Amino acid sequence: MGKEIKRIRINKLSSENNIFDEIIFHDGINLILGEKYDDSTSQGRKTNGVGKSMSVEFLGFGLLCEYEKSRISKIPVEILPEDEDIILEIRIGEEDIVIRRNRKKHDKPVIIRSDKKVQFDKLQDAKDYLTELLFGELNGKEVPSFRNLLSVLIRDEKSEFTDILKCHDLSKRVPDDLKTHLFMLGVSLEGYKKVQGTIKEIEKIGTVLKKTKSELTLNGSKKIADVKAEMNALDSELSQLEEAMDAFKSNDAFLIMEAEIVELENMLEQLRQRQKILKREYEKIKDLPQPERIDDAEIELVYNQFKAQLGSVVVKSLNDVVGFKNKVEEFQRVLINQKARDLEKQIADISEQIRLLDDQYADKLRVIDKKGVLKNLKTGLHIYEEKKEASAHTRFLFEQYDQYDKQKKQLDIRKAQELLEIDAEIEDLSDELKAFTATILNIHEFIMGNKECSFDVKTKSKGRSKNPVDISLRIYDDGSHSVDRTKVFIYDMALMFDENTRQRHPLFLVHDNIFDVDQDTLVQCLNYAYRQEERFSDFQYILTLNRDKIENEEKRKQIMMDIDAHEVAVFTKTQKFLKKSYQEK
Repeated sequence: MGKEIKRIRINKLSSENNIFDEIIFHDGINLILGEKYDDSTSQGRKTNGVGKSMSVEFLGFGLLCEYEKSRISKIPVEILPEDEDIILEIRIGEEDIVIRRNRKKHDKPVIIRSDKKVQFDKLQDAKDYLTELLFGELNGKEVPSFRNLLSVLIRDEKSEFTDILKCHDLSKRVPDDLKTHLFMLGVSLEGYKKVQGTIKEIEKIGTVLKKTKSELTLNGSKKIADVKAEMNALDSELSQLEEAMDAFKSNDAFLIMEAEIVELENMLEQLRQRQKILKREYEKIKDLPQPERIDDAEIELVYNQFKAQLGSVVVKSLNDVVGFKNKVEEFQRVLINQKARDLEKQIADISEQIRLLDDQYADKLRVIDKKGVLKNLKTGLHIYEEKKEASAHTRFLFEQYDQYDKQKKQLDIRKAQELLEIDAEIEDLSDELKAFTATILNIHEFIMGNKECSFDVKTKSKGRSKNPVDISLRIYDDGSHSVDRTKVFIYDMALMFDENTRQRHPLFLVHDNIFDVDQDTLVQCLNYAYRQEERFSDFQYILTLNRDKIENEEKRKQIMMDIDAHEVAVFTKTQKFLKKSYQEK
């Protein structure tokens, strides 16, 4: 089996104006060592350490990672000017490539290939360009994207190496993407992509189906069967109303009198409304209190008191005052009584009009309504239209629900068939997968001292998972923080060194701070990697470590490799990657 992907080799990482010292990489194991940073000195915003992880961030930046998600975006401009070009020299297959990118135009990288400079207007275009370089010989076969591939090869440190499938910052909740894993294991991505599309369709139909069902069942207060029964009852009522309407309209007189009857109903409704208003006004007047009468003797007493004090100022006689008072009272009585009489007359006139119109209405109805089915044309039509509209809406929703339910069942069947195709492909790959499992067992035995682990690839037909395939690796005593990290190391190493999977692997891997494990496990992992360096010369493993984690073991000769010979960069508190201390924005 020939190699299906070109190799990626990192040659050099530098910057245009030497913001940091260039790092030159070689084949095999590349160690980026750092002095342990004192976390107690960090206050407020994150303070940079010595620079191990930041150097990997710059490596990822050169390999076109998302700038906004990178810690590089948080570096102050006085430390890293926005127009400072980061330069990454790599080799893809047999071609040397130079990638230049700065923060000011982070979405417009420059790629130099065979002395030809290409300025990209979009970051995605540059990624697609590199994808074509990597997979140029696959003739249109479905492959993982460049960045999807690198997400597995350069796992985010914030993924905490908890799971072989989780490569991104755990706080971002990025869905697991199995394309790279399946591709390296030999499972074609066409079938995986197809079933993923079906799952999306099922989710879309399921959302609409759930909404329609909720409306039909009044948020689950009744069952679909109850809705169907109610719809049948409503249809029966409509049928009865339609029969009544048909019988009503079968009389030839209806065609002549329909408009007159409706007009009479409207006139009667208006008159009755007017009658109600007038009656309310009349009742209000009847409820008004009578004007208060003031006794003439009381007026005389008050009049004499004012006259004794005011003398000649009071010129009106008592009779004049009493006369004026009587005129006011009479005027009030006349106004109220006149208004009441006017209202009584209007009410009587309207009542007479209603009586005459009512007689006309009754006469006309008697002509066309002999069976007593519809006593009021307007009311009958209104009821009929309301029920007809309710029936149509319910039927529309029910038909939609039924249609969506059938579509979902068809999609479920399609999904099951597509999963069977993937199952068949996994079965065809049984020998390769057994060989890969054997590779894992051997690595596990080398590091853990036993073969108590398992690896499995299988489809998932149940559950709500968006991933139709499950890739699981269990190792001895996994579940703890350090053992899970060891599990990720074993899996990544197996992908790179198994004789089958390495044909679909770019033979390039970065582990940033993966070894938060016990010292014996760390030593065994390093020794395994070194053993592979003795066996293979065509891979590149970049690893960041704190120097103090390996000093004692190195002195005791437990670590087989020459640490100094494998160092490509060493950072300390006084010699930091970016040469200065700063706080991230």
